Parts: sequence; C-alpha cells; structure tokens
Amino acid sequence: MKAQGMLVLLCSAAIAIAPSFPVSGLESALALGEGETTIHYIPLENNRAPRAKLEPAAGAYLGAYVLQDDSIDQSMRRFNELTGREHASFFKYVGYGQPFPVEWVREVVEAGAFPQIAWEPNGGLDAVKDDAYLRQFARQAGEAGVPVLLRFASEMNGTWTRYSGNPSLYKEKWRLVHDVFEELAPDTAMLWSVLALPEKPMADYYPGDGYVDWVGVNIYSVRFHNGDKGYPADREDPLDLLNFVYDRYSRTKPIAISEFGASHYSATDGKRSIAFASEKIKRLYGALERQYPRVKAVYYFDVDNITAFNPSRRVNDYSITGEPALLDAYKEATSSDYYSRPGVSAQEVSVNEYHGETQRQESYTFRGKLFESDGTVYADESFFSDYLGLKLTRLPKRSDGQELVRLERAVGDRIIGVTASLLRRSVEAGYANPHGSPIMRKLRAIAVADTVRALGYKAKVDDTDIWIEE
Repeated sequence: MKAQGMLVLLCSAAIAIAPSFPVSGLESALALGEGETTIHYIPLENNRAPRAKLEPAAGAYLGAYVLQDDSIDQSMRRFNELTGREHASFFKYVGYGQPFPVEWVREVVEAGAFPQIAWEPNGGLDAVKDDAYLRQFARQAGEAGVPVLLRFASEMNGTWTRYSGNPSLYKEKWRLVHDVFEELAPDTAMLWSVLALPEKPMADYYPGDGYVDWVGVNIYSVRFHNGDKGYPADREDPLDLLNFVYDRYSRTKPIAISEFGASHYSATDGKRSIAFASEKIKRLYGALERQYPRVKAVYYFDVDNITAFNPSRRVNDYSITGEPALLDAYKEATSSDYYSRPGVSAQEVSVNEYHGETQRQESYTFRGKLFESDGTVYADESFFSDYLGLKLTRLPKRSDGQELVRLERAVGDRIIGVTASLLRRSVEAGYANPHGSPIMRKLRAIAVADTVRALGYKAKVDDTDIWIEE
C-alpha cells in the first residue's frame, strides 16, 4: 500500500500552512476488509492515558464465566486445568437486591484470580438508591481482600433489560453507585459494558469519563441472529463487532471484552460446527495483541445455553470444556505470553499499584473507520480529533463542491496547521440488518499519511500498517 508524497509547507512564525490534498479516483473507494489496515499511534509520554484501576502494566487478563458449566462442576480450577491457562479473573451475575457474594469471591481468590461481578438491576432502576443495601454491598466489596471489577447494569443499549430506555436515569443511578463505591470500596473498578449491537444508543448511556474506569463490550459469534434462519451471521468477524466500541473509547479507557462466546451448535438448524467456533476463537484472541493493544481483559463465556434455565435462550452452545478440538483451539489462541498472568496475583493487586501510575499505555490503534482509495488510506475525522487530539475546523466548500477541513496541532508554543480535503464515504461495518442489507458507517474522512506528516508527525506505511509517532 503506497503513501502519497510529502507536502511542501508554507511557514510563518507560528503557523505552517499546506495546500489541500488532491482527490482522485473517488469512485474507487473501498472499505478495508477483515484483518487489514491498522493505524498504530505512539504518543509522547505526557499524551498517554494514565493506567486505570486494575489495568495491567502489560498484556491482557484472561477471564471466564464457568458457573453454568456442570461438566466441570462449575470449577475455576478445573477450567484452568483443561485450558492449560491460569485465568486472572472470573465473573458472576448478581441480581440487584441479592447479597454480596462473599463465599464466591473467596473461592475466586483461592483460585488465584480477582472477581468481576455483573450486578444487574433486573427490577428496574428505581430500586437503585443510596440506602442500606447499596452501602452494605459496597462495604463488603471493600472488605473482600481483593479489588473487584464491577460491571453494573450492562447491555443497557438493548431493549431486553429492565434498565434500558431512560439514559438520563441510567446515568444518574450509575453515578450514584460509583460515588458510594468510591467512598466505601475505592479499590473497585467500574466497568461500563454494552452489547456489540445496537451501536446507536451506546453514547447516550455513557456516564462520563470521571465515573468509568473500564469500558467493556459483549461479543458473540453465532451462525444465526436471534435463532432466525433468515438472519444469518456466520460470516461476521468478531473483530468487526469490537471495532465500534474500541475506536470510540480506547483512547482514554482500557477495554474489556466482558463476554465472548463462539457457538459450536445451533438449535436453529440443529447442526454442529466445531470448525466455525474454532475459527472465531482463534480470530479474536489471535488479533488482540497486535491490532487491539487497549483490550486489557477478555472473558470466555463457557456456557451451553441449550440447557439454560431460561427457555428463550436455548439456542446456542458456547461451552468448550466438553469439546477437545475447541479446547485445543482455545489453548492455541491464548498461547502468547501476552495472555500470561501479567505478574499479578489477586493478593498483589491494589489500587495504589494499579491506578494513576506514571507507567502508561505506549501505543494505540484505530481500525474500524478506514478505507482505501487509489492506494491512499483515509480515516474518519474522529481519528484526528479523538486520537491525535487535533483541533478541526470545517471550512467553506470550494466552488467545485469539495469539502475542506482545517487541522491544527499545538507543538510547544507553535501551532502547525494544514488544510485537507474531506471525503464523505459509506463503508460496510461488517454485519447486516435483519433484512440482509449491510450496515453502513458514514465517514467524513481525511488522507492519513500525508496529513500527519504535514503536521510534523513521523509516519511510516508498512504493508497494512501505518505507524504514527510524535
């Protein structure tokens, strides 16, 4: 993949100005396919996100949910033995109103891990109050002897939860829970987590950076959506289901794949597909180290939903412990040192070690909102504003209708500026709607390599990777 040549800058004392970039071959713009171009951004130390509570200094935590796997007696230790990996964390669902799971947390610690608690107000948000129950739950979390990753009211972006539908109330209750835990259990890390789809409502429910430690997403690879033969999903790439959340939030927050499952049996057509599940497991876990370094935890959902208590969920089998081929796929996919326990036991993790240190994330990546046109890679303007932190100003259109944007970068006491052409494109997100039509992302895009070079960054194009360094 080639990069266009360097631009000649017209410099003044404070502002460097470049002409707008030529636009050619607009009709040939193509979305980048699976596993293709990744932008890697390496900022200076003072422009990196501080480590969050519980965020590992390197690598990513392996986690799992095993509390419905009766074939291993719901045993964390047995799951570790079968997978050949020492998992750093396990999770449990707790309904709001139920007591803090003291005994289960003790078992997690004995297994050498730390707990993620998916705390769900299934009776609705009105039950969430600053009362004795909330404070007791928080107090016991603070006395647990290990930090807790608290996933409160997840998947609120869907319509199937009792706490969706009112973003303002949701954010109010989230902030209340955050404040109580900050007072009584300050080691607790707050995990705000969505389902990968639908995307549109997500931002409305985000409580704000000051109230969120981690951002999570639940991803499932299935052959049919919602048990509907007319809504196939077998060609979906789990990375495409990660991109939206990752691109939007990873610049400031560590990302957790708080649930991931790959179905090897679907009741929809009554067929097994070990190869399908193996491929999706390898695809997801195999890509995170290089292409998604801000994913700092990933939890496998080891559940056979065919035997689930809720009849409406008896559609897919995600369990791996009873399938040797899937265990082998999981072992292979997680064999990298990236998934080794990052020098941390549950007893060693503390808020003082893991919050606000000077050690920070060294590199960031951007993947989902890209396309190529005539050998030049374009990225959505959000990459330039959110990842690079540039000031963007839209300029009047030229007489030929071409849209222009002004980008400015502060470097010490100087401002470096460039004027670039803005291309509007719709690119495929990687999945379809129930009618089979592909979901499209509408981008306002800017040429990457030439623009960042004109702004004083170092940029290198290496096959499907673009490396940008301050």
